[in-house]
Amino acid sequence: MSKVAQVRFTDYAGSMTRALDLIGAGVRLPQRGLIIIKPNLTNSSRPPVTTHVAAAEAVYDYCKAHTKAEIAIGDGCGSGRTPEVFAALGYTELASRTGIELIDFNDAETVTLEDDDAFGLKRFHMPRIVQQAFIISLPVLKDHSFTKTTIAMKNMFGIAPGKFYAGSWNKSKLHSPSTDKSVVDICRYKKPDLSIVDASVALTGMHLAGKQKKMGLILAGFDPVAVDTIGSQLLGHNPKKLPYLTLAHGLLGDMDNIEILDG
Repeated sequence: MSKVAQVRFTDYAGSMTRALDLIGAGVRLPQRGLIIIKPNLTNSSRPPVTTHVAAAEAVYDYCKAHTKAEIAIGDGCGSGRTPEVFAALGYTELASRTGIELIDFNDAETVTLEDDDAFGLKRFHMPRIVQQAFIISLPVLKDHSFTKTTIAMKNMFGIAPGKFYAGSWNKSKLHSPSTDKSVVDICRYKKPDLSIVDASVALTGMHLAGKQKKMGLILAGFDPVAVDTIGSQLLGHNPKKLPYLTLAHGLLGDMDNIEILDG
């Protein structure tokens, strides 16, 4: 059974700690190698379009307290240039203050992976630094124009380097012919090892310019399908009608056997 923490939001440091403790994250983080915190920095818009820098800092502090592994923050923005997005949203200041490395996946050295069983992306260009890293997906809870919801799994589009997948915007080639299948394929190549969702204030209707809705929650879990199932329900959707989740069920996680840990 997959466990998903659902904790009332008070502040990022306290609520993130409660959620992660509920799922036993402290003892499951790797003690060596690289942990990459992957926020949703699709562009330079302020939260809740993007992940608040305070949320990333809270996760960084939690990891730092529980592991000796190296910790970094990485993303590849959907429009614009990632370094400029880092600067606009406070991540450059965070890096200057803490020494944490910022990684631009859009411009990273890549390896080419193949999966004949993929729904559409039979070949995928992955940043080499991502391949062996422990990835923490840190999205905001949002509706999405193509996949209905964008949560832990859709957030992994950020690892796809824009130099291979750009068209009219940095990831546009991933949205055709099926955004839902691309979500599952990318997670087949690299699914989040841990997912933490900022649902303090959700974005409904549209992922870039929707309506803000106060949810007052933080979600966390090791099963991204379970996390996205609960998140989609919170947004008012039936997960069984979301293609990316039904495709991922049984392949990348479980939609059905979920225990919610309230805190």
